[in-house]
Amino acid sequence: MFRKLFLLALILSTPATQAEDLMDIYQQALISDPELRAAEYGYRAVSTSLDQADAAYRPTIQFNSSWSYVSQDSKPSNVISPTDEGDITDYTLSLKQPIFNYNALVLKKQADINTTRAETEFYSTQQSVMLKTAERYFAYLFAQSALEFARSEKAAIAKQLEQANKRFEVGLIAITDVHEAQAAYDLSVASEITALNLLDSASEALTEITGKPHNNLERVSKKLPLIRPDPESMTAWTDIALKQNLQLKTLELQTQIAKQEIRLRKADHYPSLSLFANHNFNDNNIRAQESTRDAVGIELNVPIYEGGLTSARVQEAAYLYSQSQENLEQLKRSVLRQARDAYRGVINGIGQVQALDQATISNTSALETTQAGFEVGTRTIVDVLIAQRGLFGARRDYDQARHRYIINILRLKLAAGTLSQEDLQYFNSWLVDTDEPNTDF
Repeated sequence: MFRKLFLLALILSTPATQAEDLMDIYQQALISDPELRAAEYGYRAVSTSLDQADAAYRPTIQFNSSWSYVSQDSKPSNVISPTDEGDITDYTLSLKQPIFNYNALVLKKQADINTTRAETEFYSTQQSVMLKTAERYFAYLFAQSALEFARSEKAAIAKQLEQANKRFEVGLIAITDVHEAQAAYDLSVASEITALNLLDSASEALTEITGKPHNNLERVSKKLPLIRPDPESMTAWTDIALKQNLQLKTLELQTQIAKQEIRLRKADHYPSLSLFANHNFNDNNIRAQESTRDAVGIELNVPIYEGGLTSARVQEAAYLYSQSQENLEQLKRSVLRQARDAYRGVINGIGQVQALDQATISNTSALETTQAGFEVGTRTIVDVLIAQRGLFGARRDYDQARHRYIINILRLKLAAGTLSQEDLQYFNSWLVDTDEPNTDF
């Protein structure tokens, strides 16, 4: 008896699984999302190009050594050779210090730009992961609510079907009303299956970026404020986007790199100047002689003709630069469209949320009136089913509109290049931990 009471107390004292919020999911994405980790490694890899470029200015030191054993037949006899066999040891230590190399100068400039580009691209990926996390978080919430709406609608229609069957049995309604109710119920079952599949898909999308399943997320509070963009001007936001959008900055830097590549390939036409120093030691036992040779000098390398290779590579770089410019122009237009769409989405979203909130109230009243009319015989079962469908549709659309409003704000800030973790934290503060469905009927 005591053991049973102890186990019961243990079960009752065990806390329920705490709901995760948006910041919980984002922190997990920072650790687990392969896209973000790949971008980080890419940035680290590119940052090494600075050291590679600096290497072109630094001296190079080489040491070469060889040893060989030789057996020979010396004819004619006048060949000076104390012996016909022995070993030869030889080594050379050389140093080369570049004095002028235009190729190295351009390579250094290109590496600087490329490192900045990689850093900007990494920050851009961070912003994309923020938006992706929010999109998938709220997509899961909507899918969860959609399933609850579908199940609530199915339950409500089941009640109507039950009532229709009873009324038909006592002769109050025609068989057509029963068929209408049955058809509506069958459709609600199909809608439930569709909603369940949508929820499974949304759950998989979250798992993709965090590496673990999620089934209990905090929901958006009904008190979520509807804030208009600041500044409240589409032109102002598009101007900001053209100046600060990180994807745009990344491609602008990539275009600069393509321009530097033209200079880098032209550098193959230019001479280079280096200082060199060599120390050589040779020990030849066959000739019984040992020698040491030291040399210091300046080396000039003047490329004259390489079969037209350099000119062709310069032309190739020029075409790639033109391609990069066109890609940049395309991205500018895309960024402008994204900023305008997101801005309109926020402005229109506010009105849509307010309208759907009122539509939910109106549809609730309409359903109550229709049900009352059905009870006294002035309305048909079809009218009731239509009113029910209208109410659940309004509730579902209202829920989705609030999620879409949040996402459009984040998309607007992403287009403007100002999206930050503080934006996620702000909307996270309007999430509530509740297991109660939003579809009480």
